[in-house]
Amino acid sequence: MNTPEFSVVMPVFNESRLVERTVGNLLEVLKDERSFEIILVDDGSSDDTWEAIFELSEKYQQVKGVKFTRNFGHQAALQAGIAHSSGQSVITMDSDGEHPVEFVKIFVEKWREGARVVQGIRAESKKLPLIKRVTSKGFYSLFSWLAQTEIRPGSADFRLLDRSVVNIIHQHPEASGFLRGFIPWSGFNTVYVPFEQGTRLEGVSKFTPKKMIGMAREGIIGFSVKPLRLSMLLGLLTCLFALVNLVYSIVVRLVMPETVVPGWATVTSLLALLGGVQLLVMGILGEYIAVLFKTVRNEPGFIVGEKSGFSDDV
Repeated sequence: MNTPEFSVVMPVFNESRLVERTVGNLLEVLKDERSFEIILVDDGSSDDTWEAIFELSEKYQQVKGVKFTRNFGHQAALQAGIAHSSGQSVITMDSDGEHPVEFVKIFVEKWREGARVVQGIRAESKKLPLIKRVTSKGFYSLFSWLAQTEIRPGSADFRLLDRSVVNIIHQHPEASGFLRGFIPWSGFNTVYVPFEQGTRLEGVSKFTPKKMIGMAREGIIGFSVKPLRLSMLLGLLTCLFALVNLVYSIVVRLVMPETVVPGWATVTSLLALLGGVQLLVMGILGEYIAVLFKTVRNEPGFIVGEKSGFSDDV
């Protein structure tokens, strides 16, 4: 079987009415290309998404489908699509229309010119809610500081990866669980391409604030030990504060023994402060221990239940 020049990977979740339209738009853009494949990853949809993907794979030889046994998340779907790709390069993008399909050809041209990574950068747009713009910039700044790896503001999971980069992802599946951090950390030659985020073609986004917070937490915990060092510094400063307060209390007692100092407020405040710091540090440690626990028990990032459109040797 001939190796495709590039693969396009799309996670899909409860998009039965949208996936055919998105794939149709992409095929129209790529009608002059002769060597590519489209891999649709059904992330445990509860509607007829898999049936729609199956029909597309039957209708178009370039389309292939992967179905999870349950919902494992957007990043897991990206990894599964990349793992099942066979192209010399791999493009990841969303299936809801917010990543303009016409940029796929631009990414491929940049790759043909020698880029190992082509990263889409979402241009500042008033279409995005203010809260999302602010939180996005804040997260990328915080991550860049904590992980000492710069993520350009506006970076999205809309990118092209050369096969050499994909091979690194295969070798380190645990470390590459957060691709937005792993790709810039890897240090490969990267070309940045700004794009205007499109409008969702239909329905509402499934990427809820809760999922955004979860992805941000996993990204920071997975790429930085700074939270542990900061928690140690916080504990040290709290101890110093408590020590200073103790010395102050002793001096006041010795110098002015007749002074009546109500002690319940001080004691209560210090206990609350120390208790809060201890719980915070324990929570941070717990997050890292949870990551170690998942690694030790060799928990898979995803489980594939069905495939469609692949040849017998895949």
